[in-house]
Amino acid sequence: MSNKYKNKNLSQNFVSKLSKFRFECTQCGQCCRNIKPEDKVLLTSIDIWRMAKALDKDVPEFIGEYCDLVPGGESMLPLLVLKDRMDGSCIMLKKGKCSVHEGKPLVCALNPLGRILFLNEVTNEQEFRYFLREDDCIGGQGKEQSVQDFLDEIDVEQYDESIKLYKRLGGVLSKMMHEAKTIEEKRELFQTSFFLMYAKLNKDVDIYGQLAQNLAFIQSIDPSRGFDKEQLS
Repeated sequence: MSNKYKNKNLSQNFVSKLSKFRFECTQCGQCCRNIKPEDKVLLTSIDIWRMAKALDKDVPEFIGEYCDLVPGGESMLPLLVLKDRMDGSCIMLKKGKCSVHEGKPLVCALNPLGRILFLNEVTNEQEFRYFLREDDCIGGQGKEQSVQDFLDEIDVEQYDESIKLYKRLGGVLSKMMHEAKTIEEKRELFQTSFFLMYAKLNKDVDIYGQLAQNLAFIQSIDPSRGFDKEQLS
């Protein structure tokens, strides 16, 4: 999936939910092939939960089979991306089609739209702003529809509050990683972050409630303390 934008200035690409564009996914699988290293699909907790649920696999089993762990860069957090095959195709591509089409990562479901979470300085609330990606997908010849109609059809807005919680959880954990003073503290925090963001998730339990519980736990402890995973079981 291309990460290119129509213009270098991203703000020029923002579209309102009333804006119209042409697109209809044909499940051709083209965006699932020839994946460049920089275009690997970065997964959120919500993506992991949705796909594990779609495949009826426990989350740790799903992660082990379908995900690669990559460095979090400046965030210092554990990040997960979908594995790809030797030919550069997504591991979820089966017989030319996405094997988790109904539960695929939100970034894939949203294509050709992208979105960024902003803080509205007027309302002091976080909100998503949408933009159109540069895309030569055959789906661009599909039906004309508004951004809102497209969002309703793929039904992703139900996860908006969960995404915000996931980002808050990541923000708190990242801050704690930067404040950790020793290698041992960082290692322990890294493992705890992986546990809270991914491995602890239960595919059969509402994702929002799980993230809220994990965020409340991590905010309640002293960063200098050790972490006992038995408290979270």
